[in-house]
Amino acid sequence: MKRRITALAVSLLLLLAAALPIAACAPTVPEWETQAELTSDGVKLTLTKVEGAEEYKIYHSPSRHGEYELVSEQKGTSYKHEDKYGYFRVEAVAGGEVLHTELLSYEIETFGENMYIYAPTDDTAAIEADLAAAYEKTGQFSSERFAAFFRPGDYGDLDLTIRYYMTVGGLGVNPDAVSVGTLNVPAQLSNGNATCNFWFGAENMSVKGDVLWAASQATSFRRMEVGGSMSLTEGKSNSWGSGGFIADSQIAGTVDAGVQQQWLTRNSSWTAWEDGDINMTFVGSAAGSPVPEKGINGLATVTVEKTPVVREKPFLIFDEGYYVCVPALRHDATGTSWSDPAMQWKYIPLNEFYVARADRDTAATLNAALQAGKHIFFTPGIYNIEAPLRVTKADTVLLGCGLTTLRIAGDNRDTVMEVADVDGVKLGGLLFEAGTYSENLLRIGASYSGTSHAADPVSCSDIYFRIGGAQKGNTFVRQTLVINACDVLGDNFWVWRGDHSYGVGWEVNVTQNGVVVNGDNVTVYGLMVEHFHEYQTIWNGENGFVAFYQSETPYEVPEQSAWISEWNGQEYDGYASYKIADDVKKHTAYGIGVYFVSNGGTYVLDHAVEAPAAEGIQLYHVALAVFSAPTGAGIRHFVNDLGEGIFQPYSVQKKQMASYIAGVGTM
Repeated sequence: MKRRITALAVSLLLLLAAALPIAACAPTVPEWETQAELTSDGVKLTLTKVEGAEEYKIYHSPSRHGEYELVSEQKGTSYKHEDKYGYFRVEAVAGGEVLHTELLSYEIETFGENMYIYAPTDDTAAIEADLAAAYEKTGQFSSERFAAFFRPGDYGDLDLTIRYYMTVGGLGVNPDAVSVGTLNVPAQLSNGNATCNFWFGAENMSVKGDVLWAASQATSFRRMEVGGSMSLTEGKSNSWGSGGFIADSQIAGTVDAGVQQQWLTRNSSWTAWEDGDINMTFVGSAAGSPVPEKGINGLATVTVEKTPVVREKPFLIFDEGYYVCVPALRHDATGTSWSDPAMQWKYIPLNEFYVARADRDTAATLNAALQAGKHIFFTPGIYNIEAPLRVTKADTVLLGCGLTTLRIAGDNRDTVMEVADVDGVKLGGLLFEAGTYSENLLRIGASYSGTSHAADPVSCSDIYFRIGGAQKGNTFVRQTLVINACDVLGDNFWVWRGDHSYGVGWEVNVTQNGVVVNGDNVTVYGLMVEHFHEYQTIWNGENGFVAFYQSETPYEVPEQSAWISEWNGQEYDGYASYKIADDVKKHTAYGIGVYFVSNGGTYVLDHAVEAPAAEGIQLYHVALAVFSAPTGAGIRHFVNDLGEGIFQPYSVQKKQMASYIAGVGTM
């Protein structure tokens, strides 16, 4: 009888569902009014109606800063033109006087005011003026965001100079489709100090000349072709950086790393490489790309011959319309993806994306688009996320530019985004920012399930996290990035508890951990985690693989008693930066850098790394550095109780352990 009642109830529910309006059953994509609407044969413009205007003069150019030609003088406010992606300057005129001027285009309407798209017909000086204006607006913790994209073509001697919250990118399928003159990122602090050169990027273009890329964390130089040489700091003396990341790029000349504390270079090529300091890691380099044996302080460099598995970051292209190109997985890869004849891509039309704008979107509109099956392209801006973004559909792409910032807000005390335990979600170009309180900022998989996604893993490229620094007031995050799903791919993370500017202090921007990995077979290239109160990184999953890890301990520990951990029933000073759980049987990591900095407190870290002694635990090149510490402070050991660390007073600031394999450390 119970079974019959249940079946009847289900039948009634199905009948009710069929009777409901379609809108109640299926989520709808948010729609916004637009002044530029694409049609099958062009673009339809709706001009702003200006009181008192006698006529409207419409001028057309194929690009933003091209030559404009008068194409219409009319009284009406509707106009059609065959150039779908052209620009239209509209003047409302009365008695020969211009009452109002506006610039209309599909690109402005779609991508908003903070994302500029250029074409080779644009005036070079005007492009440089746009970038200079954006450059002047942005500061290390400003609210400005800006992205510049370039349609395929040769831009002559165009100089691209960028800094905080600015990204530039080519819109061709390959980097050589867009060619510019030079690319420059100067150091932002005095005396060539680039240690605070954060939050910018360049991708998918060719630079004819040299590149100055004075970079530190949360920066990305990927899918680039450099015809000259590349400097990673401003000169060799009195200049240094805390970088950085190059991937999928070709540099024809010499890469001068200068006094870069650390650097990851993945699947790239160069003619010569000079200098570098503590932790220089090279993964999947192309044949003929020489790697120096040591950096300027005598610490050995690290080489991983092949990249085990990787998916390059998706990117926007223009080919008689807009698409997002999604690269396929590569296994045991060397060299760039775009020079590999076997490489494949998937092209997703932009109309399958919801194009988000910070001036109008909320968590509700973004979630509605996700539930309706849309991918999301985030234009530059700061988005207040009042409820968690739920990514539940396999193979969803969420791509940002211009350092798109997703900030937890309102009553949201959970997370900015949760990605379900599904195949193939791709995240790229996003900065997750803390608010007053949250459990996490990004969670991949609600909990550990053990489900394999090896054939189509979740991938995360250029993903950054920030707790404190940008806003006044207290913040709290328990565990910033939590990876519960298996087979996740990470490619350039910076997980940062702020150590300077607004809202920072031991009891101000309060945290527990930076990264917690519970999933199996998780692979990360470029993991930077800094200043958290307890373990910076906890790895609970099996068969983890990390190439390049950089971490600083918290600067402002008030006293040793406030920074005590417990392991196997025994108390230790401080929390290890890199913590591999005791029951893990297999884990491989190359290029682990742990640094100690104190703002004056005398406290100690017993273990830079804690790891089990299982046969499958293999760590290569564990480097320590103490940059600032009073007498009696520093790091005692490299891995567990092995290796003499760096302790004040010290004779050497930087040391390394060659390997830790199955419980045996080799200096």
